[in-house]
Amino acid sequence: MGRHAETGQMEDDVFVDITALRIPSPSLWKEQKIYMEIVKAGFKINGVENWAKEVCKTLEEKQENKKISGSEKEQFLTKKRKKIEKSLANQKHDKKVSREDDKTITKIAELENIMDRLEKIAEIPSDCTYANDQAVDKEVVTATGTLALGINMPCKSVIFLQNSVYLDALNYRQMSGRAGRRGQDLLGNVFFYDIPLPKIQKLMKSNVPELRGQFPLTISLILRVMLLASKADDKEDAQAKALSLLQHSLLSFKQPRTLEMLKLYLLFSLQFLVKEGYVDRDGNTTGFSGLVTHLHYHEPSNIVLVEFLVRGLFHKLCQRSKKGSRLFSEDVMEKLVLVLAHLFGRKYIPAAVVNSQRKFYQSKVFLEDLPEDFAAALHEYNCKIEENFGQFLRIVSTMADMKQESQLPLSELDFSSTEQLESQLASHLMNCSEGRTSVSPFVCLSGNTDLDLLNAGTVNSVILRTIGITAANLPVLHSKRHDNQGRIMPLNAYILDFYKHGSLAAMAQDNSLHEGDAYYLLRDFALALKAISVSLSELCDNEDDNVVQAFEQLSQQYWEKLDKA
Repeated sequence: MGRHAETGQMEDDVFVDITALRIPSPSLWKEQKIYMEIVKAGFKINGVENWAKEVCKTLEEKQENKKISGSEKEQFLTKKRKKIEKSLANQKHDKKVSREDDKTITKIAELENIMDRLEKIAEIPSDCTYANDQAVDKEVVTATGTLALGINMPCKSVIFLQNSVYLDALNYRQMSGRAGRRGQDLLGNVFFYDIPLPKIQKLMKSNVPELRGQFPLTISLILRVMLLASKADDKEDAQAKALSLLQHSLLSFKQPRTLEMLKLYLLFSLQFLVKEGYVDRDGNTTGFSGLVTHLHYHEPSNIVLVEFLVRGLFHKLCQRSKKGSRLFSEDVMEKLVLVLAHLFGRKYIPAAVVNSQRKFYQSKVFLEDLPEDFAAALHEYNCKIEENFGQFLRIVSTMADMKQESQLPLSELDFSSTEQLESQLASHLMNCSEGRTSVSPFVCLSGNTDLDLLNAGTVNSVILRTIGITAANLPVLHSKRHDNQGRIMPLNAYILDFYKHGSLAAMAQDNSLHEGDAYYLLRDFALALKAISVSLSELCDNEDDNVVQAFEQLSQQYWEKLDKA
């Protein structure tokens, strides 16, 4: 009665419900060669596939021999069907003829009778098919493991055929869970073939991996929640939705300590938003909050962009070369693209490419550094963020599980127990508490202290691992990035290069970007540019403002180049 077939994430695995097949008798096979090949193959997967092809070929030949599609009876019924269909079609356009006319009803009934007779003539004889007439479903489905992971498609039996490294406890539970149809089967069947017994026992006894949520909060998300609460018509409903989002995070499921940490992160983020003028003391959003929330997927670049705007750096940059002219010079546009590329086009190049002998033809490839005034403003912004959230990390560190922090990750050797006091390493770890209350007891061996939490570049190395926070949760934008050998990884200048030459082919040749990938990356930048231009025009009352017109001109030019490409 089974009817389902599934594959795992491996190419050769096939999960077949063989009860949906009825093997033809040996008399159907040519000289019984197919039967002998199956016996010799021992039901190996390749042998079964070859057998299925031969059976299919034999049945198709038998169908052709018994086919009577060109018979006089079928031709007569086909002509009569066409004649009746034409007559009924003409009656639809004739308003004088009633659709409820007795003749019309008679013709419809006659047409249905003819269709049934034609279907019986074209029906495949039962001895020309391998489908089991008693099976509920006559189809055998062959698919990838995605079918078992997502679609509601139960079956009577599931067979795991051949072993694979991708067959783990999670995949086994998902695939075997298809066995047994609700309302039809009391039990489902799971079969294993050509899989070692120890592997089967491990699959059946293993626990499914626990689901763990990621850190859900960012400054942009909190600002979006505040915007929802302040601009909504129904204030109570908006506040209830905002609280539900913050209180029902998967990360804090059955972890009250984590929930307290999220509350602290919310408080420090609100403090930052109030200081920077995005939210007033009454909780209402102000200033450039709309622009920041619209570009939330680019955090922290969206916040840095506003930082540059508030400091007047874009007004200083966007100066017209000629009085009375509405257009900006090409030099101004290129510098503006350079700054925006550092914010919204951060794609790094391996450090080894810098010293290679590779020649570039149209693109400059390596993005130049930010102008000095922009780089200084970025440094001040990072220092402000590090100081604000460094204090947050110090407070959150008090919620860490210090017993776990004193254990080695793999061996779980506990250096805080009295049994390890004789060890010199254990005694040193327990005695170096001076200047270390918020960092891992093991990193203090390298001279690290709580002050290293104020540097976003070292947070991942020194922070207590049971907190669950990394440097990615801090809205810091590093101007430079280093690889594991300490070499500087330059930014790809694909945004600025395309603005200069407008060639997608050069993106693939010089910038090492596939033309399709380059197009979507450039389109994302153009969309962000358009969003900035529209937001600034809505926020600024002066239509002739240089920054508004510069972004409008740049957005228009960039879209024109992208459309031509």
